[in-house]
Amino acid sequence: MDLKKHLDRAEQALHRGQADFSAELCDQVLDFAPGEARAAELLAKSLLQLGGKKSLLGKLGAGPAGFAAGFSKITKNPDAEARARRRAFIKDPGDIRKGCSWAEALERAGYAGAALGAFGALSESDVMAAKQAGALAHAQGEVDLALEYYQRALDVDPRDTDALRARKNLAAEQALRTKRYDEADSALDLLVEMDKPTEGEE
Repeated sequence: MDLKKHLDRAEQALHRGQADFSAELCDQVLDFAPGEARAAELLAKSLLQLGGKKSLLGKLGAGPAGFAAGFSKITKNPDAEARARRRAFIKDPGDIRKGCSWAEALERAGYAGAALGAFGALSESDVMAAKQAGALAHAQGEVDLALEYYQRALDVDPRDTDALRARKNLAAEQALRTKRYDEADSALDLLVEMDKPTEGEE
């Protein structure tokens, strides 16, 4: 399967308003590569665009996805849990909680990039998803992206103390890192100057 081609088609379909088709393509990719970050992000965006509508995939899907996900979690099968949580979200695209449960299952399965993609897409509609995306982005060293997600959470709820604290700490960390780089550059310049021979020195 050409994953990039599939995902390019999914993105084009989403832009044309064909969220059902986009979701179907992303679901196929995730069956083949459950940790594909772009597929997770596009699937979440497609399902959000569908909103309260039942997707074609959801209508075709059979079986109690929520029960399967719970059973997989109990039996410690993270891949199966993530797949079942994804199915549950597809069957009920208007339920943001199910989307977040899927993203959390992806993280438990070790697919941090896919979890960030899903949480990132969901963050446009949910404060908790925005904070989760911020935490994941920070853990992956994406400080600027983490700040963006925390700001997104604060745009929805300016009084969210967790997001305020996290953004403040990240901003301080970023400032400290920048200061250290500046100091390192200054120290390097000083060493270079000290290493230069003085006038008249052989």
